[in-house]
Amino acid sequence: LLVARQYVESGKLDAAKAPLTWIAEKSSDAGYQAIARLRLSAILMELKDYDAALTLLNGPFPASFDGLVADRKGDIMTLKADKAQAIVEYEKAYRLLDPRTEYRRLVEVKLNALGVDLQGRDQLALATGK
Repeated sequence: LLVARQYVESGKLDAAKAPLTWIAEKSSDAGYQAIARLRLSAILMELKDYDAALTLLNGPFPASFDGLVADRKGDIMTLKADKAQAIVEYEKAYRLLDPRTEYRRLVEVKLNALGVDLQGRDQLALATGK
């Protein structure tokens, strides 16, 4: 992970793919595999290989990563100009992320940017009982 980080920081995105791919495929730790796949998907996004990034994210992840994976999928869908699917993924991420984390607030900002008002929706649900 450190080698890949060094490559990314020096602008060598293609070189960073190899160590991340190795970790994603060969590590015995599911957490390290998940981190490597998330970081590799970010590199693929930067290289505009959105379909490869999505394919990578459709693989198995530990449940604790589901919110982060949904958020990343939302980012990719936004880049692909698929607003409806981006909203689906961001809403999924919002539901899955711990309400006490700042990261969840970032997902809310992304939803707001796409025209989704979670605060208003929550208030309406409380008022109507739905």
